[in-house]
Amino acid sequence: MKLDTPRIRRIIAEHNLHMCLECGKCSSCCPRFISGKQYSPRMLAQKLIAAQPEDRAYIETSVWDCLTCGQCQERCPSGVQFVQMILDMRSELAATQGLMGYRTHDGALHSWMRIMTSPEIRQNRTQWIGPELKVKRHGLQAFFVGCAPYFDVFFAGLGVQTLSIAKDGIRLLNRLGIEPVILSEERCCGHDLLWSGDRENFETLCRLNYQEFKAAGVEEVIVSCPECYSVLSQFLPRVVEGCDLKVTLLIDLVNRAAAAGALEFAPRQGVVTYQDPCRLGRQAGCLAPPRELLERIPGLELKEMADHGLGALCCGNNAFINCDSYSKRHQVQRLKQAHATGAGLMVTACPKCMIHLTCAMKDPRQEGSLAIEVRDLASLLADHIR
Repeated sequence: MKLDTPRIRRIIAEHNLHMCLECGKCSSCCPRFISGKQYSPRMLAQKLIAAQPEDRAYIETSVWDCLTCGQCQERCPSGVQFVQMILDMRSELAATQGLMGYRTHDGALHSWMRIMTSPEIRQNRTQWIGPELKVKRHGLQAFFVGCAPYFDVFFAGLGVQTLSIAKDGIRLLNRLGIEPVILSEERCCGHDLLWSGDRENFETLCRLNYQEFKAAGVEEVIVSCPECYSVLSQFLPRVVEGCDLKVTLLIDLVNRAAAAGALEFAPRQGVVTYQDPCRLGRQAGCLAPPRELLERIPGLELKEMADHGLGALCCGNNAFINCDSYSKRHQVQRLKQAHATGAGLMVTACPKCMIHLTCAMKDPRQEGSLAIEVRDLASLLADHIR
């Protein structure tokens, strides 16, 4: 890989890498660096700027080591857009070198996303919808299910029921008088392909999903998964010219309805803590609504972990690329923070947070010491609707 190319110089300029003060605030808060990995956002930025041939191996490795959690970007006093730089560098490495990083589970999850890029594929992805859930085939509002049906099968051994999030999301919408459109040929949003550098297949998924929405008469898409929200609200309009879909977070919709008195929740006694998903908290700015909803459940006491809000620790993985001993060390630290609150329940709003943290709990070397109930916020709310 040539480091001093017009494309890489443009990435450096567009994302303010020259503004780096080498203050080290990014590295001091980076979960990879803290967990002991030889990785530093500051070092990567400086080596990209210097463009020395001997730094090629470090750069090609470090671009994939990043969790893209956004912690460094939030702390940077100079406005270096580190996460966006990583995204563009991954696309560059994939396009020019064929590099796509280390993909966990032998890349199986990325493979099924590529399978979905076939326009002719026919899926059986709505058989889980029972008569108790009121949905439509055509209408103005759709609910984006995402990969929940596939995660449930692939991670069955963990006992994480991500499909319940979709069911409970529909239950909440039905309670608000909304019968959402569920697309029988909806594709994965493509988040993991985008963040692993596979722009071509990512863009294909975007176009296919948009065609399905328009064919069903959809004008607004309601989303529960933070990664799906990120793709549909930020990246889909960049891929599909003239995209006119309104994208709404389920959490925001439910919180507004509760604030207006349209929803009330039954009591639940106990202490709860909240895990901020990176794409939802730092990157979408949705920090208050989840906490406000938890506080609307009578008897539930919210206790924050040591690192929360803008400073929350991520779940230790991104786009199913990084899953190593450093990630596990990071996850163990997060679970210990949850236990320190005295909570018996950890609530999050991202299926991948549930998957990765539950996986860490089941490590036999931990002997069950990290076990804590983990639930999605939508499911908790749906179970306590009055």
